[in-house]
Amino acid sequence: MRKLSLEKANKLTYDLMIQGLKNGTYKKIVVLTGAGISVSAGIPDFRSPGSGIYANLQKYNLKRPEDLFTISYFLEKPEVFYEFAKEFDLDSFDATPTTHFFIRLLQDKGLLSMNITQNIDNLEAKASIQDDFLCQAHGSLRNAFCAKCKKEMDFLTFKEHVKAGAIYRCNAAGCGGPVKPEIVFFGESLPKSFFKSMKTVEECDLMLVMGTALAVSPFNQLPFFTSQGVHQVLINRENTNATSVHDFEKGNYRLFVPGNCDDTIRKIVSDCGWEEEFEKVLPEKHRGKAQGKVAGAGAAKKD
Repeated sequence: MRKLSLEKANKLTYDLMIQGLKNGTYKKIVVLTGAGISVSAGIPDFRSPGSGIYANLQKYNLKRPEDLFTISYFLEKPEVFYEFAKEFDLDSFDATPTTHFFIRLLQDKGLLSMNITQNIDNLEAKASIQDDFLCQAHGSLRNAFCAKCKKEMDFLTFKEHVKAGAIYRCNAAGCGGPVKPEIVFFGESLPKSFFKSMKTVEECDLMLVMGTALAVSPFNQLPFFTSQGVHQVLINRENTNATSVHDFEKGNYRLFVPGNCDDTIRKIVSDCGWEEEFEKVLPEKHRGKAQGKVAGAGAAKKD
């Protein structure tokens, strides 16, 4: 590859990004991720026509699909979410052997400042991404709280109630509110960790955006918090200009790399010469298997 200058370049290109990764120009990388990176694990995204979660909720007779994850609706009819949760067991899914472990590779190489994710599937933990490098902006399925008084409740008991099809109620005196997992519903505030992560965003020298259409606020405001001139790269099947104010095909410091996340990440690993290191971070069952392309993986529609 012809030697290029990141400092003198008029426009960020794929080759320049690869050079920056290889030679250590990028030392404080922030990775923003959405539902598209988990598609190849078997978890559907939210808004893809036909296959997305929102396209398959007819039996719940919701006025709008988002009601399933709206706090006011949950307080009124928690049984709907409980029925959905019973059928949609995230514990059965595993981290993808490409994109999730690429983030792990960045962590192990000392290049990752933070993975800020919209996902609640906890696949980052299954890829051994440490809590110090992870911000779950929309919460996670690790804890449970009363939706009414916010008292912390036992998560295992919550899961047992979901499996039994029974509503887990708060045991605080005079409350009795329905218990929900620690995921952020519409109408709730994001966790404090999200707002603290903005400091890390301000200090990053590369932002990778993967598997998200940046359609949900305030998560989609994060690219605005990088310092002037910091490179921002979108890895996604589609540009986000139709779903957000961000157009990664415009501006000298932005780059849109079209394609499925897993396929694109495998190419980046290869072009950086990191194959051997990458294989070492993979679990034994995935070694030598991540090279094949995964059809349909890594796409995101309006998440």
